[in-house]
Amino acid sequence: MKCLLLSLLLCAPLSCKSNAIDEQTPTRDWTFLLYGAVDNDWERDFMRDVRAIRRGLKGVQSLEVLLLIDRSPKYSTDAAALGEDFADTRLYRLTGGIAERIDGEPELPGLTVNSTVELDTGDATVLRNFVRFGKRHYPARHYALCLASHGEGPRCCPDETNGGDQLFTAEFTDVLTEDESVDILGFDACLMAGIENAYQWRRRPGKFGADFLLASASVSNSWPYEDIFAHFRPHPEESGTVAFECESSLDARKFSALIVEEVRRQIQEGRSGDQGLERDLQCFGSFDLSAVANAKLCVDALARCLWKDGSKTELMALRGSGLDARTYVYVWPERDADLTMPYVDVANLCERIVGDNGFSVEARALAMRAVEAVDAVVANSCGFAHYSGFTPGRHGLYLVFPEGDRQTRGGKSYWESTSWYSPLRVEAKRNAYGRYEWCSDGAVPGNHKVDNWFELMDAWFDVATDGAAGGVNGYTW
Repeated sequence: MKCLLLSLLLCAPLSCKSNAIDEQTPTRDWTFLLYGAVDNDWERDFMRDVRAIRRGLKGVQSLEVLLLIDRSPKYSTDAAALGEDFADTRLYRLTGGIAERIDGEPELPGLTVNSTVELDTGDATVLRNFVRFGKRHYPARHYALCLASHGEGPRCCPDETNGGDQLFTAEFTDVLTEDESVDILGFDACLMAGIENAYQWRRRPGKFGADFLLASASVSNSWPYEDIFAHFRPHPEESGTVAFECESSLDARKFSALIVEEVRRQIQEGRSGDQGLERDLQCFGSFDLSAVANAKLCVDALARCLWKDGSKTELMALRGSGLDARTYVYVWPERDADLTMPYVDVANLCERIVGDNGFSVEARALAMRAVEAVDAVVANSCGFAHYSGFTPGRHGLYLVFPEGDRQTRGGKSYWESTSWYSPLRVEAKRNAYGRYEWCSDGAVPGNHKVDNWFELMDAWFDVATDGAAGGVNGYTW
């Protein structure tokens, strides 16, 4: 009878109108804020993940997990993961394996235990308000914010019900504030491990930022939530894990390393759901954002040297193209994809410059400095069979390096297809936002000198065909 009662409790959500915390309750070490932006075709997979989260949290009392979930009316009718099927936006506290529906007011107005509110999770104000809610009502020594959805590098979390609205890299820092900064910013999504993203989300006064970024440079599958959260059980032997012992207090570096290790184990053991080439192409890492500003300085110095040396032909040959490239190019698994993603591993590209006598002595020395600087950013990483020679803790962070002057089947140049990669506010084009600090910092627009990596790409690839000032993206280097 007790087992039956426990099963019923685990399957059904609880409702709680009050978020007040007993003042005698000690502050948690961690509050984990999970932003389930699955008003898209990732919903079905994520509902499976929610069930895994609840299994992993059984017996865990030292961790708060808050879930804001926006579901779709189209892809899943799952009523088991959270106790009922729905197609709107709801807020849950997932603690000890129990799903408790809670009020989100006042930070999330209109979101109550009885509401049928449709929030736009592609709007950064919703993300900001969710973080504010979590910090106010569930204070902790450390905060992790994880966004679960689709990702493409400059954008993530598409909300189909709200016109496909998405979150963009600079939208985080335009809308969220320093008060919403977190210890760990994680993306359970593809292709978000760009050095441009990492630089945008570093900590500095007055801006949203994080200490560590967790993200994949490639296509990816779900995080192994059950294994991750099992580490917080009071008895390590109950977790079934082998790489880490349960610790009562994990700092951001250790927690990030734990997550990377569990992702690595999941993929290595074939539990990620991927097979063949897609599994071989996976790559995941944790990145120390306190080191990313120095990495930018080193990459920009290399860019200036490559421009001075006129090394475009040599660097393009080194880059290669698609799945056959010797340099780590993070691409879609499909060989006949219309547009290869313009993401090239920073450290691997620089290592290859170092070893190529076709580049000047100065360029090779600057590339070596860039390798060392990127190595300091990549705290932990894992890459699989496609990336021959992948070095954990060095590789796994990409930068934007388009495939060159070739045109897509749609008639656009590869540079024109990356209109989102800009220091300017890009308002006229769909799926673009711009305002990358990586692109603007260190540059002097209009001085006709290459000052940083972005300007090197713009100088090489933005060839205006209509005489328009600034070429296809409106920027004059």
